[in-house]
This record gives sequence, C-alpha cells and structure tokens, in this order.
Amino acid sequence: MSELSLLPLSQDPALGIQPLQWSVELWETGNPWFSADDWQRFYTRAASEGVTDYLSWDPAGREQEQIYIAVIEGEVVGAIALVDFDDVEEFRELKPWVAAFVVDPVRRKTGVGSLMLTSLEAKARDFGIPELYLWTEDKKDFYAKRGYRLFAHRDYAEISIDVMHKEL
Repeated sequence: MSELSLLPLSQDPALGIQPLQWSVELWETGNPWFSADDWQRFYTRAASEGVTDYLSWDPAGREQEQIYIAVIEGEVVGAIALVDFDDVEEFRELKPWVAAFVVDPVRRKTGVGSLMLTSLEAKARDFGIPELYLWTEDKKDFYAKRGYRLFAHRDYAEISIDVMHKEL
C-alpha cells in the first residue's frame, strides 16, 4: 500500500466533501446523536482558518476540533479527527478524543483505517499528548487489536457505547 498522508482540513476544505458525505451516510440514521446539519457544522468549523489550530494542541484548551483528511496517491480515502470533547457529557473531563473516523466504503478492511489511526496517534505524540480516548458503538474489537482498552461501557436510551482508552 502506498504512503498515507493526513492533511488538515483547513489546508483544502474541498477535500472534506467526500468524507463528510460518508459520515452522514454512515451515522445520520444509525446514530441519534448527530444530524446532517451537525456534521456540516463540524466540518465547517474545522475547515475555517483562524478557528482551528492544526500546529499545536493545548491540553487545557476547549473547542479544539482538528479534522484530518487521509490521502493516498492524491485520492481521499477517509477522515479522522482529534477533538477535546466528543459529545458524552459524563466523560467531558477526559481528553483528547479520536472522533469522526470514517474510511471510504470501498477501502474498508484493507488496512487503510489502521494506517489512519496510527498516523493520528503519531500526530498526537508529536503534540505531546500522552493518551487518547474514543467511543464506539460496534468497533470495539478493531480498536482493541490496536492497543485500546475498554474504559467504560454505557447504555443510553438512544444508543450503547464503549469508551476506550490508549496510552501513547
């Protein structure tokens, strides 16, 4: 497989069009916590120059939302984000979070997702981030194989999630 690059969405917002669509298709109907409008706002904020700092990470910061577009040989293959809060209020004190992780449907189960996650973890290490959190509805095994450990399981009225954690 060719080399994967993670590009800040603010570098070329047009690169986010396809991953945004994949996100809406994947999660809008299956996840009651997000609407298409929520996804659009998230991508718009992360693409705005001067709103999102992609050159550093402030451990005490708030409203940090970095979306990275995964590219192989000039082709967009996914998106993955680093955020300081990922919608689960009872875990607000934990940060940062891996979020909005989506892979081109035709490239799933090819190793692209693993490369994306590894690349984001390297970026987090470069920022001096010692640990990452994420939550998933149904991909606990994927993350466990990549070193994430179950931190908590929660059953909410609308959804059940596993919160996972990895020390970098």
